Amino acid sequence: MATVVSSRAVVGILLLILGLTYVATGSAVASPVDGGSNVTTVAGPTVTTTTERVGGSGILRYELTLTGLSEYERVKLVVGRDSTVVAADGMTTTQRDGRTWLQVAGDGDDASVRIRTTTAAAEGPSDGGEYFATESWLLGRVPLVELRWTAPGEGVERRRLFDDLRGTSEDETAGDRYALVGAQRRTTVAAVDGTIRIVSPAGTEFGPGEDALASALGDAADRLDVGDRGDEVVLFALGSPARRGGESFPVHDEGWVNADARLDDPNSVWLHEYVHTRQDFRLAADMRWFREASAEYYAARLAYEQDRIDRAAMEAHIDGAPTTAALTKPGSWDDPTVPYTKGARVLALVDRKVRLSTDGARSLEDVFRRLNEHDGAVTYADFKDAVAAVADHRMDGWLDRYVDGTAPVSSFYPGGPKRQGVLAPLVQAVDEMGTGAVFLVVSVFLSGICSVPLYRYLDRIERDGRDERPGRPV
Repeated sequence: MATVVSSRAVVGILLLILGLTYVATGSAVASPVDGGSNVTTVAGPTVTTTTERVGGSGILRYELTLTGLSEYERVKLVVGRDSTVVAADGMTTTQRDGRTWLQVAGDGDDASVRIRTTTAAAEGPSDGGEYFATESWLLGRVPLVELRWTAPGEGVERRRLFDDLRGTSEDETAGDRYALVGAQRRTTVAAVDGTIRIVSPAGTEFGPGEDALASALGDAADRLDVGDRGDEVVLFALGSPARRGGESFPVHDEGWVNADARLDDPNSVWLHEYVHTRQDFRLAADMRWFREASAEYYAARLAYEQDRIDRAAMEAHIDGAPTTAALTKPGSWDDPTVPYTKGARVLALVDRKVRLSTDGARSLEDVFRRLNEHDGAVTYADFKDAVAAVADHRMDGWLDRYVDGTAPVSSFYPGGPKRQGVLAPLVQAVDEMGTGAVFLVVSVFLSGICSVPLYRYLDRIERDGRDERPGRPV
């Protein structure tokens, strides 16, 4: 019997090794319109600004007046490439690297600078953004201006000037990136630890209605628990000639949206651009896809959670034709919409896998929050680490296949389009079952396949052993 017991133990050990191996491997001029003035209240020289639209043109003119300069040893202004310095009083100017450098000349106590930005009505999109002009209003750019100063016995200090001059007057709302000049109306929405301002030219009608829009954005701020709260978000709602859609600059918590955009749509531009304002991370090249992918996914999910669309509409929007583009390699994208399509589907999968792994305690929002809190540019490796930390296990193999690799993702939701290939049913089943269920099924399957021949072999050994015992007839 000792031989039989040892052989059965071997069977158990072999099956255990097979199971463990699977787990290890699977898993001009002319009547300017004054837009008002703003005064800084922070450290350094006092700066007062006024904004004017020159007639009905696409020109915005900014006048900066600096006072209290005699208190400082040196004061400079650096004006970015997107603006033109047209006049400077009390300051010398130098051109360098496309920027204008201005330094206070002499011992005067004040100085002034006039800066111009131009927004032609027919101007198309550029790296600096999209801007629009009509007879009654203009959405233009706020110039990039940095103030630098040195106090006696101190080092050089600096600040982005218009970061501190964010303000509102009767006919002007200026943020860090955009300035809307002309008669306008404003709606303020109380959000979690902050506010959302919806600003539009007077007479603009909102497609979803003002109350519904305010409710949707306030709810989105509450639901989207990804950090980067406590700031003021500004969304400009524009009519023609603004194109359909929108644009945003996440680092400035600002964006514009075509006022006709709907809320009851899985591709809600209002929610998409709002999600962008909650992205406080910098992305490395191999994570560039995440910015649009996360905005696309959460716009659809928020619309569903707010009961503005049904689940079928959300699923149909996220599902779509498969692509073999590698998300981490922008050069492989055969279409600029890859982050919106494959990227959003991949994030839907990651969200589900995290929820299943943590019994619903965590989700993709926790990954999103970790990226917002990350110091420096977020790389693909950082993303994998964040997913692992949230899910409590590594998902590198799966992520390398669908994010860093070219494996297509055609569907995530049950009932959606099926994956392609001979092994598609198995892959679909594995993705939907989860690691624990797969291990159980595989273990039972291997037990059934391997145990029958092994036990037959052991029975034969045992029988042969009995036949050879002394005194047994042959």
